[in-house]
Amino acid sequence: MNAVMEWFAPTTVMGRAVIGIGFVLVVFAIVFALSALVLGLRRAALAWVVLFAAGAVALVAWPVGTSGLGSSPDPTTTYEEARARFDAMKANPPQPLNPLCEPQLLDHGERTDSVVVLVHGVSSCPQAFVDFAPILHQRGHTVLVLRMPENGFADRATDALRFMTADNLARFGDEAVDMATGFGEEVTFVGISAGGTIAGWVAQNRADVDRSVLLAPFFGLHGFGPGLNRVLMRAMLLMPNMSIWKDPVARENAEDVMPHAYKRQSTRATGEIMRLGYGTWRQAKEAKAAAGEVVVVTNEADTAVSNSTTDAIADTWDEAGVPLVSYVFDASHGLGHELIDPLEPGADPDLTYPIILDLIETGKPPAN
Repeated sequence: MNAVMEWFAPTTVMGRAVIGIGFVLVVFAIVFALSALVLGLRRAALAWVVLFAAGAVALVAWPVGTSGLGSSPDPTTTYEEARARFDAMKANPPQPLNPLCEPQLLDHGERTDSVVVLVHGVSSCPQAFVDFAPILHQRGHTVLVLRMPENGFADRATDALRFMTADNLARFGDEAVDMATGFGEEVTFVGISAGGTIAGWVAQNRADVDRSVLLAPFFGLHGFGPGLNRVLMRAMLLMPNMSIWKDPVARENAEDVMPHAYKRQSTRATGEIMRLGYGTWRQAKEAKAAAGEVVVVTNEADTAVSNSTTDAIADTWDEAGVPLVSYVFDASHGLGHELIDPLEPGADPDLTYPIILDLIETGKPPAN
């Protein structure tokens, strides 16, 4: 199945889902015919009905563990303490890093009024902010550009993403905020895609964050609503991991993948990111978000993430009285999913950067 899906990597998420379902149906027809030959048609049909019923119950009702996704804050209070934690984190990566993917601290040599944390998406790394972070720094902010766990390794064909868990991403969110509090008086946390999922968790859990900005956050797959995305999440968590090449022909020799990005994705990592988002949604239904303000940015032309699932979570925050700002990039712009990365197909920094900068600094979109 993994090899077959790789050949359809250039299609949309919805297209790949349809192809995968078709493949599964063909395989099932063959397996059913063989089982009917062995057991007889009636017994085979009964056995498969029982199996399908059990599978359906698992995908709809299997309890997804989210109780361990709470926060354990240990914030820094001085520039020196924050700098020591950053240096220690940067000095001890679990694997050699891609030279483009080192975490970055753009500081001013002392604690500033404002610090902005920037977190990239899955399979990418801090290089995604190569043009954006310096702009924030020039405007007086301390800027902390961090590397998400299991990302940014020198081996771009690695399958390290299979080790990603929602628990580790939540702990990473805590550690990022803990560092940021020592670097600046006002903390703004910004995440794109899976980094936006982490930004959502931070918004829900950290009262020492003044503004959390979610850029095209990944709470579900494009083409599916909240309900079906929960089913897909369970399927990816229950099934064995599949590492899918972005270029199924060239594989590890692919040259059309951005130089700071991995050459394949992981179904298990996708499920775990969705589990973090699902856990955040559960928390939001039980308690008001802790951050001072939440900014949610979506893109109508996005073919990677489910905007309807993002909207459902944002509605939960809004109904709870959380200060919420929403901004939508119109489909007519034809933007790609990664609104920040200048190498992303469909990127338009001249359009997106000024708007996102205003949202980060003021929590308000620019006036028309």
